[in-house]
Order: sequence, then structure tokens, then C-alpha cells
Amino acid sequence: MTDVAPSKNPQSQERVTLLQKFAYGFGASADMIGFHGPAQLIMPVYTLALGVNPALVGIAIGITRIWDAFLDPVMGSISDRTQSRHGRRRPYIFSGAILAGLTFALMWQIPTGWSDTAYFSLLIGTLILFYTAFTIFTVPYHAIGYEMTSSYHERTSVMSYRMFFNMVGNISAGWLLAGTQLDWFDSTLEGARYIGPLTGLVFILFGIAPVFFIKERSAVQSSAAKRQMPIFRSLLATLKDPSFRILIILTVLMLSGWTFAMSIIVFINVSYVFPGDLKASSILVGGMGMIQTAVVVLALMLATRLSKSVGKKGILKISFSIQFIHALAAWFLITPDHPYLQVIAYAIGAAGNMTFFLMLHSMTSDICDADELENGTRREGMYGAVITWMQKLCVSVAVAMVGGALVLVGFDQTEGAIQSAQTALSLRLIYSGIFVVISIVGLSLLRHYTLTEKTVLRIQAELAERKAGNG
Repeated sequence: MTDVAPSKNPQSQERVTLLQKFAYGFGASADMIGFHGPAQLIMPVYTLALGVNPALVGIAIGITRIWDAFLDPVMGSISDRTQSRHGRRRPYIFSGAILAGLTFALMWQIPTGWSDTAYFSLLIGTLILFYTAFTIFTVPYHAIGYEMTSSYHERTSVMSYRMFFNMVGNISAGWLLAGTQLDWFDSTLEGARYIGPLTGLVFILFGIAPVFFIKERSAVQSSAAKRQMPIFRSLLATLKDPSFRILIILTVLMLSGWTFAMSIIVFINVSYVFPGDLKASSILVGGMGMIQTAVVVLALMLATRLSKSVGKKGILKISFSIQFIHALAAWFLITPDHPYLQVIAYAIGAAGNMTFFLMLHSMTSDICDADELENGTRREGMYGAVITWMQKLCVSVAVAMVGGALVLVGFDQTEGAIQSAQTALSLRLIYSGIFVVISIVGLSLLRHYTLTEKTVLRIQAELAERKAGNG
């Protein structure tokens, strides 16, 4: 019987305990605060509170991506090559969480009275410090999730916990701007100076949770120790994988669009729904994240179960179709007559967004199996590095695009200014138009993804036979 089982479904019975799933999920809250926290605060703080040209802020954000383009693959390679009694991932997750929390707190201790050029330099410097620390955390964090189990469907279950706590992190990030508007603070900038350190502490507490409750699998450690590629060869091998390339392009579509929309919604509200009222706009944006919680939880549960029958690719098709519905709903439900109806549109979009990322990470684990069959080693760190860099790139480019869009539509950055009707209309057209494009392009690309459950099980069977032969 031991000779027959691997060929049918090798290691398919590997299960992850509930405690480990929750611990991995806690790390996702820190991960999302790191991804979306700066995007939620940078534009409002630097443009509305400090009066810096939004285009200049966008350029500063874009420059930091050059550093990340170098750092993320390096971190992925370092993590893949590490051999220690604490594992390949856990030492970096622990140290990175602490450093990222501290640098996030530092980022918002902004002096007043500086020139645009000085603020431009300050923003670049603090972002580089934060994103360096964040990379140390997030690349190994992604990798440890991809290797927690070899079971095809258990991978989706693990990632469902991650997506739930992703939502918790998104909600937390969504309330950051509203936190700066509390009556305790005299200004948005003063609020940021206090909210920043508090958020940094939350990041640390959630970020270190996986270190204490997740034990790295010995089978993965053994496979990884056999042979590792040089960093640039490893990066090129990762990018050559056709299935992974499709997932990366889909990620760029979904995350760039979603981040852009969630960053610009504040400006839509302050120009159209609550003219000139940043406080009311920020409270509504923060509240939207909480109200849609039940919808996303149900969507994740349904997607996890439904993927067993329609497949992971089928869930992605549903996710991109949902974004088309989101675009239509946003056009009609973002209205000053009934301000809170936009929550419905947001919940629809969030359900599609979360189910997409649920499948993205589950499918990346499958791709790592195919990579091991072809290249003879486990490289979850490099795959995680490419994904984290692309995600950070998407977030930063999206925020930079917000700056460009505001300039393009003639947005008056003076705090409390009433915008023109044409500015409000242009912002609404941009918001809905983005999701129409995302839906059409995403569905078109999915036709070329071919890594099915049957293929993955065959790959795992071949890996099991290879290991048995070598053993």
C-alpha cells in the first residue's frame, strides 16, 4: 500500500491545524497594513495637510519602487538559501515585523514649514527605510504559507484564513485616515503623528504571530537544501513560468485597480458626495471596510467550497466577472442623495477582490510543485519575492496614478475646497472605467492558464516517485 498511495495523491492528506491557520492569518493583517497603510495616508497627509504638489508625491512613491525591484528578489534568494535551526523563514519574519513596525511609526513624524523639495526628499527616505524592513518580513511570510501543506485543496483552506485576516488588515488600514481626523487632534498631521506609532505596534504584534506557532516542514527544508540557483538565474526561471506570468499579470490588474480605486474614493467623496468635508469622507471610507466584512467572509467560505467543483481557475473567472458588476454598481450608488449606498458597491468589489487573492496564493503553491519538478529545488521565497514586489509596485504605482489623475482633472488640493462638477464627474468615470477594463482583460487572459488539479496531482506523484528513488 505504501507503494500505491503516492502515485494516486502524494501527501494529499497533509492537514494544517486550526491554530497554525490562525497564526498564519494574523501575519496577513500586518502584511496588509504594510501594503495599504502608506497608500491610505501619504496622499491626504502630504497633499491636503502639507500642501505638497500631488504629482511630486507620486514621483517620490514611484522612485522607491526602484529600490524594491532590487531588494525583493535578493530577500527571496536569501530566504530560500537560509539553513538554520529556526527554519528558512521564521527568523526573517520576526526581525522584519519589528523593524517594519518601528519604521512605520517613524514615517509620520513629519516636521512643518519645509519646502516641497524637502518633503519630497523626506518621503523618499522614510519610504525606503520602511519598505526595506517590510521586505524582510513579507517575502518570507508569503513563502512560509506556500509550503505549509502539499494538499491541493488544503492550500486553499490555509489561504482562506489568510484572506480573512487580509480583510482585517485592510479594514485597519482603511481607518487610518479617519483616525487622524479625531477631535483629539488639532490637525491631520498631528493625528498622523500619533496614529503612525499605534499602527506600528499593531503591525509588530500581528506580524510575529506566525513565528511562534508555525513549524516549517522538514520535507520542504530537505528539498530546498539540495540545490539552489544563483539569484538572477532563479529570478529568470521564476519569470519564465507561463502559468506564473499569467497570475502576475492578473495580480497587476486586480491590485492596481483596487488600490487606485480605494485611494481615489476619498477624493470622489470629498468632491461629490461630501463636498469639501474630508472628515465625513474618511469616516465613510473607514466604515465601508467594516460593513463589508460579512459579505467577504461568506464569499471566502463559498469560494473555498466551490473551488472543489469548479476549480481554482473557475473561481478567478467569477472574481473578474464580479468586478464588472462592481463598476456598474459604483456608478449608480456613489451619490450625494444617499451617501451610504456606496457601501454596497464596495462590498461587491471587495468580495471579488478577496476571492481572487485567495486563489492567487493557493495556485502559487501549485506552481512551486511544478517548479520543483523542473528545477529540482523548492523556491517559494523567490516566488513570494516576485509577488510581493509586484504587489508593492502595484500599490505605489496606483497611488502615484492618483496624484496624476488629481492633477489631470483639476482637483483643488486646498483643504476644504469645493471642487467643480466636471472634476467630480471625471473622477467617477475613472473609477468605474478601471473596473470595466479589469474585468474584460482578466477574463481574456484566464483562457491561457492550464495548471489544473489533475496536472498538479500528477506532478506531485512524479515528485514522490523521484524522492523515493533517491531515498
